[in-house]
Amino acid sequence: MTKRILLLISDTGGGHRSAANAIAAALDEVELGPHGEPLHLTHRIEDVAAHCTFPLSQLGPAYSAALRFAPPLYGALFHATNGKRRFRSVVRFCEPLYRERLKSLFLEYRPDVIVSVHPLLNHAALRARADAGLMHVPVLTVITDLGRVHEGWLVPEVDAVVVPAREVYERARERGIPSSRIFQLGHPVHPKFEDVSETKAELRKQLGLPTNATIALLMAGGEGGGKLLPTTLALARSNLPLHLVVVTGRNAALRQKFEELAPTLPLPMTILGYCNNVPELMRAADLLVTKAGPGAIAEASVAEVPVVVYDFIPGQERGNLDYVRTNGIGVVALNASDVVHSVRRIVSSQERLHTMRAHQSTVAPRGSSRRIAELIGSIACGVLGDAPPPPVVKAAAL
Repeated sequence: MTKRILLLISDTGGGHRSAANAIAAALDEVELGPHGEPLHLTHRIEDVAAHCTFPLSQLGPAYSAALRFAPPLYGALFHATNGKRRFRSVVRFCEPLYRERLKSLFLEYRPDVIVSVHPLLNHAALRARADAGLMHVPVLTVITDLGRVHEGWLVPEVDAVVVPAREVYERARERGIPSSRIFQLGHPVHPKFEDVSETKAELRKQLGLPTNATIALLMAGGEGGGKLLPTTLALARSNLPLHLVVVTGRNAALRQKFEELAPTLPLPMTILGYCNNVPELMRAADLLVTKAGPGAIAEASVAEVPVVVYDFIPGQERGNLDYVRTNGIGVVALNASDVVHSVRRIVSSQERLHTMRAHQSTVAPRGSSRRIAELIGSIACGVLGDAPPPPVVKAAAL
């Protein structure tokens, strides 16, 4: 039996596509349906902006420009649209820009399940489904933010909602989504993060990293930039007993700058560009210093590497800061001097590192993407049981 799964994203940042890719990789592993019958799940990831008219067709570039040049403005826009009535106004404005093209996409692909992996696409998916006369096709939302999420994520009319954490589960219940349709399965982390089997020492040898050093891995998402440069320089000049591994992503200019500066800095550094071996790098590291992207935080929890969060997207990622603090998986330090102080406190105490890793093993459900894929497969086969109650997780204060 073959079923078609349509995953809807918008390339506003890399996180939504990464989540969809993680789910797609897990869908490829599904071989049996809910009753043990052979099942093949084909899939297609669609950037909905590609099917919209202006200005939604420019949503990705506009998002990148806003974060690069005017983060406070983006944060103000996030809050201005984050309410039931206010978001309805956004939906009414956007509907004429996508309805016909999204309807055509649905009729052309004829999916068995529609999966939304973006907060702006849940209402859009429901409207286009109705326009296409495909009301029998279930719509599933996979929420990728970790804290107090945007109103656009929370649509009671969808058939099922996957949430990554207890905080999001409670928010969904507040917004009227029945508990029977909320599945707390974790953030969709790519299966390869769980498939790393080598020891830390073996990974460091493979990666050409020192086996006995305390390694801090610094990242800023796939595009690099932001506060990565000043944060790295502050650590590199701190004289802490560290080896720094800096991942600049697709930011070639930043990588070149680091390579020029590295010989002049006291701490040893390994400079990398865009990497496909992030699972191995995280497993090899003792500490991750990162912006508050939900994907990076969830991946770190699977890899059990404590985090220091040094930056966040206003509005969108603020809830992720609370998630890190509340669950005891790391610290939040939003300027360079605080980062140095926090890293010093963490690496000077093996007990503190052990406690953070223990908290990560409890708050991050293992096999998240695979369980999401199994749920999608069950829905595609017409089986959707009540969701189990979410696990109760309490992290001790650090």
